[in-house]
Amino acid sequence: MQLNDKVIVVTGGRGGIGLATTRKLTEEGAQVIWTDLNDEVIGDPVEGAIFFKQDVGEPADWQALETFVNDTFGRLDGLVNNAGIYMHDSIFDTTIESYRKLMRVNAEGPLLGCQMALRTMKSGGAIVNVASAAGIKPGPLAIAYGMSKAAVLNLTEAVATQGIYTKNRIRCNAVCPGAVDTPMTHIPGMDRENNPLLDMIRSRSITGDIAKASDIANVAAFLLSDQSAYVTGRSIAADGGFLIC
Repeated sequence: MQLNDKVIVVTGGRGGIGLATTRKLTEEGAQVIWTDLNDEVIGDPVEGAIFFKQDVGEPADWQALETFVNDTFGRLDGLVNNAGIYMHDSIFDTTIESYRKLMRVNAEGPLLGCQMALRTMKSGGAIVNVASAAGIKPGPLAIAYGMSKAAVLNLTEAVATQGIYTKNRIRCNAVCPGAVDTPMTHIPGMDRENNPLLDMIRSRSITGDIAKASDIANVAAFLLSDQSAYVTGRSIAADGGFLIC
């Protein structure tokens, strides 16, 4: 993947896609700083990765992370804006309080992260924003979640355009997962084996199942690597074909 010795930050690295991405990048030789609100991973910890406590919706935490990266490594080569929360609410159930809570993490977090990366990447680099298929094709449920991920897709293109205009050699792309088997999608009260929604998603998948976190991590690793050096401003759907069926 040509990631050896690259310095990469992964937010929301405690579990799911974030933990899988931290593991994949570390295996490829990158020095990974993973961030979250606590350091107790949901799964096996990744040896060699560095933990940094962070609330992605707090600007001061991004400034502290920037200082840490500069003081420790003197550069940043990659950023994965992965931290996110999910709310399974219809248009009638969504409250302004829940909407603002979700946007703070899912949309403001990536905005602050992109700003930090643009300041810290001295010799170019790559940003990967973890969006969602819900940001491309909205549905009647998870209204606020889909809105937040649509904002991430717009941000991705805006940052990529900035890189083209300034020739700063910073690329920005998004990966858009469909349903992924992670702690975030374990919705209380939802039977994962006999659920009409998940059954429908499985029926529209190339594998007949929902994705593993490692499937998304592999796409993120490619977008961070030099092998995708001519790819920017793109949103890659890693959904097993859900969006085209």
